[in-house]
Amino acid sequence: MLVADGKPHAELNLWEAHHVVLPVSHHDIGSTPRLVGCFHSIGLGVEAVAFLDADNWYSTGHIAGLMQARRQHGAAFVSSGRMLWSLDDYPMGACPLTDPERFIDTNCMLFGREAFALLHNWVLMPGYGHLIGDRIMHHHVRQSGLPLAHVSTPTVNYRCGKEGLYRLMKHPVPETCQPRPNYEASFQQWELDGHPPLT
Repeated sequence: MLVADGKPHAELNLWEAHHVVLPVSHHDIGSTPRLVGCFHSIGLGVEAVAFLDADNWYSTGHIAGLMQARRQHGAAFVSSGRMLWSLDDYPMGACPLTDPERFIDTNCMLFGREAFALLHNWVLMPGYGHLIGDRIMHHHVRQSGLPLAHVSTPTVNYRCGKEGLYRLMKHPVPETCQPRPNYEASFQQWELDGHPPLT
């Protein structure tokens, strides 16, 4: 399932995949395209949905491993670790921020059928929330009381486009890297709106 947020690539129409093209970009860091892809997939009868941004990739067996953990633990939501890669294709190491109690990157999430009712939160979160959307979704998952499982193996390969992770990993920051966004402003506004802290 490939969802283009207003900027489709014609060659994808040749792939053996569903290519859903939204007429305009929603400018919400992928939240709307994710939900559209989810609902289309759910309508086709899938057992689970997972996400993958265009600049990242799964290691072989990633989905199979998460589905095995789902069955083994009876989990409605399963997460994994992630491997951080530099823009020059250098593996920097497993992400030290990954923590099933505090932070799971969007690309490391798998929602089983029992958790599908949580997916609408991708578009119902406030506008400032899309910058920290993975933390907000993880908050809703943990608040749901559904059974969870985590596979610590870093089977998601995450290409780092922002400088913060380079500094965290003590790796030289590429010139083409984007500056670190002001996550703190979104966290602060979330709390000002009456929600529990996400950090």
